[in-house]
Amino acid sequence: MNVLEQLEPKSVFRFFEEMCAIPHGSRNTKAVSDWCADFAQARGLEYHQDGDNNIIIIKEATPGYEAAAPMILQGHLDMVCEQTADCQKDMSREGLDLAVDGDFVYAKDTTLGGDDGIAIAMALALLDAEDLPHPRLEAVFTVDEEIGLLGAASIDVAPLKGRQMLNLDSEAEGIFTVSCAGGNTSACRLPLTRAPFDGAGVTIAVGGLTGGHSGAEIHKGRANANVLMGRILRAAARRTELRLLRVDGGLKDNAIPVACTAQVVAAEPQAVMDAVREMEAALRNEYRVTDPELWIRAEASAPAERPMDERSTRQVLCMLSCLPNGVQAMSAEIHGLVQTSLNLGILATAETSLRASFCVRSSVDSQREMLKDRLAWNGGVCWGLYRLAVPGGLPPEGADGGGVPGTVRERAQDRGHPRRTGVRRLCRQAARPGLRLHRAGPV
Repeated sequence: MNVLEQLEPKSVFRFFEEMCAIPHGSRNTKAVSDWCADFAQARGLEYHQDGDNNIIIIKEATPGYEAAAPMILQGHLDMVCEQTADCQKDMSREGLDLAVDGDFVYAKDTTLGGDDGIAIAMALALLDAEDLPHPRLEAVFTVDEEIGLLGAASIDVAPLKGRQMLNLDSEAEGIFTVSCAGGNTSACRLPLTRAPFDGAGVTIAVGGLTGGHSGAEIHKGRANANVLMGRILRAAARRTELRLLRVDGGLKDNAIPVACTAQVVAAEPQAVMDAVREMEAALRNEYRVTDPELWIRAEASAPAERPMDERSTRQVLCMLSCLPNGVQAMSAEIHGLVQTSLNLGILATAETSLRASFCVRSSVDSQREMLKDRLAWNGGVCWGLYRLAVPGGLPPEGADGGGVPGTVRERAQDRGHPRRTGVRRLCRQAARPGLRLHRAGPV
């Protein structure tokens, strides 16, 4: 028996469970895109699949609806792949282990990929249905949304005839999206120099954090493991002379990192242990509500490489202490809207450099550009690589969802809502003159 076969609507959860059996993290979407192509072929549907694995599936209108306006259904194929520290699953090769707990569907020890697998499942269920009258349906499935809207930037929309698009990637029912955040990934590279240093090795680890999405949950005050590690290393450096070997934390730009590890060589290793113990007590108190499982550990270790020299160590500690992170500005127009923020999602150390990767978001383009400049200038010796910039958008003055058809507006109770995460469908708006954009959920 399939895990989700008792859930309604059955066709939606059947396709969702099939999708979850296929690995589909960002940059690993060939198999799931081919699964969608096989779906279309088996039903004789028109489809267009490109070399990036984006796919468009088209189902013509049922009799009597040929004159109705076509509808575009849009979602993304990729998911954020995260797993618990003790999970042995290779998410690049293995599917998810689904489970049901009451009203909740989850994946054991990994992320579920409901964002945005449920959108694909809903669209496929509509395309598969034989008993639903409908206009021409155009299902648009893009790839690599979670790492910068890359599929939305590359897809050829020429096959589309629709001028109304329903994006199936929202967290709450009964909400209109009236604005979105623009964003970019800013990757700063700090050159490193290494030199011998007499001392004993200590490995420091931070874990047990709650984490979350760097757009939807950045305002909740949750700890960032990379930022905490900077504070811990500064505390240790105040007690004894030390050199940093490496610091590594986080897996995704757009996920608040839940773990970080650093290795140091210290003149007085016990002083490092004492600093870690004191910082654990302080940080557990600070984050007792948002991150109740937070822990910090330090243990003796044998250095496997030469440490950074004094200058590089000082620069890394300065960077971790001084570069901005988290909420930077709240909207003065829309109550409760985080207008500008950034997330230090990845720290990765190589022999000659340290890479710090930030996900920057703002609904005001000029503030996003300001943060990019701040990262570059505050880093001093850092330089920024900006892979993609997506325009943001404040709502029109007085926006209240009035452009949405009345039947939908009635169900949604006229609630206009800003969007903190980037709305990938807006990337194509300029290419589709007259396109009306709506958004539905939850995922």
